[in-house]
Amino acid sequence: MSWRRYIRWIKWPWRWVFDQRERKDYIAQAFSRGIAAIIGSKSMIRETWAGTGTLNDAKDVAILVTWDTKGRIHDFLIEHMRALKHAGRTIILVSNSPKFPDDQIEKAKPHCALIAWRHNRGYDFGAYRDGILLVPDYAALNSAIFINDSIYGPFQPLGPLLNKADSSKANVWGMTDSWDTCWHLQSYFMLFHKAALQNSKVRKMWFRWQHVQSKSWVINKLEIGLTGKLMNAGLRCAALFPYRDEVTKFAHTVRKNDVLTDENLAKPHRVLLERMLELADAGAPMNPCHFFWDQLIAEGFPYLKREVLTANPIGMPRLYEWSDLVARTGKYDPEIIVRHLRAISKNRVV
Repeated sequence: MSWRRYIRWIKWPWRWVFDQRERKDYIAQAFSRGIAAIIGSKSMIRETWAGTGTLNDAKDVAILVTWDTKGRIHDFLIEHMRALKHAGRTIILVSNSPKFPDDQIEKAKPHCALIAWRHNRGYDFGAYRDGILLVPDYAALNSAIFINDSIYGPFQPLGPLLNKADSSKANVWGMTDSWDTCWHLQSYFMLFHKAALQNSKVRKMWFRWQHVQSKSWVINKLEIGLTGKLMNAGLRCAALFPYRDEVTKFAHTVRKNDVLTDENLAKPHRVLLERMLELADAGAPMNPCHFFWDQLIAEGFPYLKREVLTANPIGMPRLYEWSDLVARTGKYDPEIIVRHLRAISKNRVV
């Protein structure tokens, strides 16, 4: 019997136990949960380095998580740290990268108070948790931003926008929300005010955390499920750019301006807009950061999801115009993004 036949025999059992199938790999999720339970709640931090800032007496922190195959600290991440620092945030940079060269550590030091390198268990949420526990006086915190490197920007100063995230209106804020599966704040940016940080169930969550190494489990239980857990803990959650506002603006704009009858509109663009209107009318959820990326930026949304440019998952026409839009909406140099795209490019021209 050839070795290929042996591979066929083990292929399906391997997939069902170890593979990750986007939300439905229940056996793999259970297996990952079991390993996480054995490992326990210990931190995955490998090593830390002090930056030029300090965490002493820190009141408002930002846990910024990054991952890069070579452990690079790209210019767009430096720009992000500068903006967070300018907005009054004390920054903890957490790298989930498989390697972290000394020169990249030195590159990051001037822009943050602490740098941590960890094993990439639990992905971004695991890094959020390990990062927040590095704060020496957790009880003294007024707020914490949990944010990852899946976004470019910010294209405008963050301070005025963060001021709109009023603690009297909500305890936890996201930039955007989603109705996919159930209503939740999108996890690339979440601001926890003091009431959320000090909530007994949130504190218990941090200290009983288990780093489950299953992307589908993380999507189900954390990216989608965390908002529900926070609300069940008595916390109020809100988005700065609510989905319902965005989809309503989109539908009204297209219909009011008779966009679909514009003879200059290319067929692929018309087909996409028609499909988006169908989804809007049916109440079917769309990812706002993908479907309304340009509308959001024009309204003052400070970010652009990297995936829009690196994968264009919905086939958005005329995506090459992103740089003109970014340049018009603030002082952010689009070349910062172009340099990163060149470094990671995989046969895409944006």
